[in-house]
Amino acid sequence: MESETMNYKYLGNSGLKVSVLGFGNMTSGWAEGTEQWNFECMNKCVRGGINFFNTAEVYGMGSAETILGNNLKQGGWDRDDLIISTNLIPTKVIGIQGLSRKRLRQAINHSLQRLQLDYIDVLYLHRFDYEVPLEETIRIINDLIDDDKAFYWGTSEFTPQQLSECHRICEKHGWIPPIVEQAQYHMFEREKIERDYVPIFREYGMGTTVWSPLAGGLLSGKYNDGKIVPGRAESGLAAAVYKQKFDNYIGNRKEDAVRTLKGLQSLAEELGCTQSQLVLAWVIKNPDVTTAILGASSPGQLDENLAAVEVVKKITPEVLARIEDLLGNRPNPSMNWRTFTPNPPRR
Repeated sequence: MESETMNYKYLGNSGLKVSVLGFGNMTSGWAEGTEQWNFECMNKCVRGGINFFNTAEVYGMGSAETILGNNLKQGGWDRDDLIISTNLIPTKVIGIQGLSRKRLRQAINHSLQRLQLDYIDVLYLHRFDYEVPLEETIRIINDLIDDDKAFYWGTSEFTPQQLSECHRICEKHGWIPPIVEQAQYHMFEREKIERDYVPIFREYGMGTTVWSPLAGGLLSGKYNDGKIVPGRAESGLAAAVYKQKFDNYIGNRKEDAVRTLKGLQSLAEELGCTQSQLVLAWVIKNPDVTTAILGASSPGQLDENLAAVEVVKKITPEVLARIEDLLGNRPNPSMNWRTFTPNPPRR
């Protein structure tokens, strides 16, 4: 059921309508004792009008899907009102390696068991598989849709060339094409959504469910002093990924990054919102973004982030221009050689 406080868009050129903010439970899959707070997060999301929920078999080696399935049962929400998606990854995580016919048949059955569902609304290929013929993968995806185990499918972090090949294969065989690409997009990571994918969006009408809109929290305001949060980068794979992301976006360009972050904070205060709300509003303001997937380490974080929907109204052309001045990283558009006029030689 749609909420008056939430905005909704059609996912690509499909008839599937999703909230502009979604919820992903990657964090809950990697820690013990997270099922209850994940339920509290989902409950807040549903009350706030979010209908799109994303997970993946790789999150917690399947535990995130299990948690989501238990939470769906606990909440007792109308299944028809919710859009549930999961990602199948081309590596030996749970089952046989790759996105082969055998692997995908097994993988979706296992995912549905963990989720305690009869079907998935959107099934993602979680990265491209360079070893399995793409035609084999797309054929089995269409078979799964014919079997009502999935209704739509999409990709995650595919290149424009790979996406074009997906559509070419589907057109050749009369198969159902992907309707959505799931890519990283935030103020520090803009090239794919704002430049590389634009021809794909225009030609095929694909939607997007972008992940990490707050850059893993780096744009939330907690890092405006340019320092890493104590305890986040001590040990383990997750800590190593976090440290690398911090270094890429802040640590290796600390002076410029701090200037940008503090500028965003000042602009947010001027607009009467938080920095997180401003950053999220900027993401979903982009017409090529269908849904921005939120993560949370506690239910309290969602109260602030859900209000970003209202802040979108404050993102005027003037505000956008000021944000561009702060970021200084707007991607250059691809050259249109039909309209290119070289400078005439000087005499």
